[in-house]
Amino acid sequence: MSLQLEQLLKTAYLQLGYRTEFIALPSERRLRLLQHGELDADLFRSCELDEAHSEFIVVPVTIGALHLRAYSLDPQQLINWQQRPELTISHIHGFKMAEQQQFLGKRITVSSDQQAFGLMLQGRVDVLLEDSHTAKKFLYQKKDLPNIAEQDVADFAVCHVLSNKQQSLLNSLTTQLQLSMAKTLAL
Repeated sequence: MSLQLEQLLKTAYLQLGYRTEFIALPSERRLRLLQHGELDADLFRSCELDEAHSEFIVVPVTIGALHLRAYSLDPQQLINWQQRPELTISHIHGFKMAEQQQFLGKRITVSSDQQAFGLMLQGRVDVLLEDSHTAKKFLYQKKDLPNIAEQDVADFAVCHVLSNKQQSLLNSLTTQLQLSMAKTLAL
């Protein structure tokens, strides 16, 4: 998804006369840098989760979607997992979509997908919360995995986010993204 969004935004900014440089950083670090004005923009964040932050501006155009899913080695663990205090549930530290989820089980946060999936594959956590795109990408790279059950948890629209110092771009960038998204939908 990131490459598609990079291309979409690169084109929109180019049409406004700007060249872009995308830097891969963990989500929580991007958020912190954006809040302190050290980044001009963030490729994407959840529209719903971050609209309350006054340190940056959500461009009001949905440019994609993230699908939060619960994963487990045992399909039985996914039955009513939110109401089961005996379960251990893991997700990446700073992953806001997962942090927002309420459940009775023990929450364990880790720093990487490698750790999160490693704990699940070792049987040290019962349920893993991750977005479907990241999970597919991670699991595709692995060989000889056991069957992993999954369940939809929530869908989140994603938007491009600007730092406050880029306020002057909001209207023109909104228009460019609306046009680009309309063309994409028409195809």
